Amino acid sequence: METLPRLLAVSAAPGHPGPAPETLDPGLTGEAAALVLNPRDHSYAALSTADLRKRVTTGEGLAEIAAPFAAVASDGASLTIAADQLGLRQLYGVRGDGWAAVSTSARRLGLLAGAGLDRDALGVYRLIGHHLDEDTAFSGVVKMPAGHRWTLADGRLTETPCPAGDFATDRVPTVDEAVRELTTVLRTAMERCLDEYPDAVLQLSGGLDTRMLLAAIPPARRTGLRALTLGSPDNSDHAAATVLAERYQMRRDVIDLAALGRLEPAEVHRLVQRAGLKHEQVLSPIHFGMLEWVEEQTSDVPRISGFGGELARGMYYPLQRQHPRVTPRLVERLARWRIFSLDPVDSACLDADFARESEAAALDRLQTIFAGYGTDWLSATDAYYYRQRYHRAVGAVVTSSCLEHTVLSPLLHPRFVAIAEALPPEAKRGSAFNARVLAALDPELAAIPMDTGVRPDALMAPRPVALARTGRDYAVKASHKIRQRVFKRGDSGAVTSALTGSLVAHWRAYPGLLEPVAATGLLSQEWLERLLSGEITPAPVTAGFVALLEAATSSKKAE
Repeated sequence: METLPRLLAVSAAPGHPGPAPETLDPGLTGEAAALVLNPRDHSYAALSTADLRKRVTTGEGLAEIAAPFAAVASDGASLTIAADQLGLRQLYGVRGDGWAAVSTSARRLGLLAGAGLDRDALGVYRLIGHHLDEDTAFSGVVKMPAGHRWTLADGRLTETPCPAGDFATDRVPTVDEAVRELTTVLRTAMERCLDEYPDAVLQLSGGLDTRMLLAAIPPARRTGLRALTLGSPDNSDHAAATVLAERYQMRRDVIDLAALGRLEPAEVHRLVQRAGLKHEQVLSPIHFGMLEWVEEQTSDVPRISGFGGELARGMYYPLQRQHPRVTPRLVERLARWRIFSLDPVDSACLDADFARESEAAALDRLQTIFAGYGTDWLSATDAYYYRQRYHRAVGAVVTSSCLEHTVLSPLLHPRFVAIAEALPPEAKRGSAFNARVLAALDPELAAIPMDTGVRPDALMAPRPVALARTGRDYAVKASHKIRQRVFKRGDSGAVTSALTGSLVAHWRAYPGLLEPVAATGLLSQEWLERLLSGEITPAPVTAGFVALLEAATSSKKAE
């Protein structure tokens, strides 16, 4: 099956010239092409080109294809493009006067349409750390909504919803029923995954989600299993993963990110700029640069990841009480405490009007989003995490890797996702539900401490007991959040700090690189002068925002 690394397709209405059709579509008449490596269904069976084409053109059976997924099919007169039900594979479109286009690159569409930067979208991004809904950094360019298809024909781009399949559930199971069902689902999924991909590597951390996947693997198949851990040997996550790897005699590789800090400034700028051009303006290019570097240190064998486990962990529950409904006060409090990035772009670097207007606009946007959920408060926070943060932020990371290696994510099985969304908040608080699934899969693994020092089985206790057992962990997290709020910055780690220092050093050596950024009017000219003079060095997230703007305003093409 053909796999396209990039796609740009343009359609103009009859008699309308449209923009210059700078298309990367290599002629798909009567065929289909994947936009990820090795598309497969949830049983890990590969899809034929004919099957892929049928699903894309009809919309039937798309929910049965494992995320991340995207594909394109053409009959000569029209082109249809589809992605996974969760919308994790990011695809983009734009509508013009008598023409329309689709692409894997929002930036290419922005250049094609002559669109400027979307000031409102970037204002939200600078506070939240990702885009909302279908926003992109470019005016008029939108992301395909989750669970939809696009058809491009006669200068029009039309949108069609797809059946949700098993991602929807009519009945909320009891916790015991859910544990029993997902125990079977995960054991079956991991067995089939390893049968189809015997050389796959488990991305092993010291946390809960990849441990669930390890627990679903029969003990006899753990010996010799390939594993990969990111982090330095003195890191607690690395130490916890080492315990698991040694206990089950896995073959593990470790990539020490500290080596990134030894790159020269020109190398860092090249890495970050290339990542910004290649992976769009959806997350910090510094973060994507780190991912690019990691890919260069690894092989292209399939990787098994714990993506999806967060959906059942009540990510916004800590320090939150339940309320019967959403209120503006609750939304604003959560926004300022958690949704606005704990390490936000420094408002001092921004044009004063842009900083003030963007904060007000971001709050208004969040109020509208939360008011539309119509649920109790904690369920609304789950809906926000699932439909906004997971959709856009995690989706951006998945999109960045799905053409580098085959991404295998058993926890994105539709039954796990549907049950995670349907369970009441009291079942998920404190990661209790995932801990129950882990204990049902393998009690021994549930008794081994995680990177936080907490045993997963301690999370299953009644809430007062669980809080007592995990008090140290919650205290550490709470104090970390308070420190971040007081000092207006987060501990981004030695690696990102070193990358930031090198990136800024390169900008100071070649200040002309930031002239297009200054021309956007989004940044304070005084702040830029202080940056380039050496008077200030920004935090990594602020440098990442400047790097994002540098890539967005560049005339270069992605490699």
